[in-house]
Amino acid sequence: MHEIEPGKVVEFFLALDMKVMELNLLSLSSVRAFAAAWEARKEPLHVLINNAGIFSMSAPQKFSEDELEEHMQVNYVAPALLTLLLLPSLSRGSPARVVNVNSDMQWFGVLDPDDLNLTCGKRKYSSVAAYSGSKLAQIYFSSLLECKLRSGSGIHVICVNPGIVKTNVIRTLPKVVQAIYNFIGCFSLSSLEGARSVLFCATDPQVVQYADALKAKGWPVCSYYSSICKPNDTSKHAQNMNLALRLWEKTAEIIGLSTEDIEKLLPIC
Repeated sequence: MHEIEPGKVVEFFLALDMKVMELNLLSLSSVRAFAAAWEARKEPLHVLINNAGIFSMSAPQKFSEDELEEHMQVNYVAPALLTLLLLPSLSRGSPARVVNVNSDMQWFGVLDPDDLNLTCGKRKYSSVAAYSGSKLAQIYFSSLLECKLRSGSGIHVICVNPGIVKTNVIRTLPKVVQAIYNFIGCFSLSSLEGARSVLFCATDPQVVQYADALKAKGWPVCSYYSSICKPNDTSKHAQNMNLALRLWEKTAEIIGLSTEDIEKLLPIC
């Protein structure tokens, strides 16, 4: 076997047995239908990577068919519902992991569980406020779920910031801004390089060891990894467990799952 130099990205072309299923994160009914179709297979699920997300820069505020602000629904609420509904499959696949792709924008996140849509006038809507808030919400949810999953479940929830990755997220911006972004993009990561830290969190044994160590210390925040595959700190906002609990309760109300419903989905150790 050839050794791979640290930091080097190598492409492997494998024959994969892939199956595609429809899932629309802008529709919670679509999430429920997807989860039901998957659960009907009674197959194990070893890794769930919640990677899909939106950052509609310069676009006006939009709402989903569920009357939720689109950033909050796609980046947080829908993946949270999906994760909870797939817990039985993850339990069958134990040891298993949930990897939530986050962002350094969580450092700028401010969250009010009673105003997730940014419509109450306390904070003015902007795509930055909506996006950063959704990423902060994702950490809150991940941390509480990690705490609720007992050590014997074999399931861990990890957040990872893949870094600045050159994508088409700028497509809604003015041409001048796109040109500047493309210039800066020369110094950002390619999509292949951006996937490195996500795959590391999904596969490397030391990720589980680190998560177990955090639990043993009683640290309330889930494992958070950087783009260079190293544990990293979250913002102080992300360590507010009282706010995290309020968000958890509000999320359960939005997705229509009671405390008893969620307890039934959690693995029995």
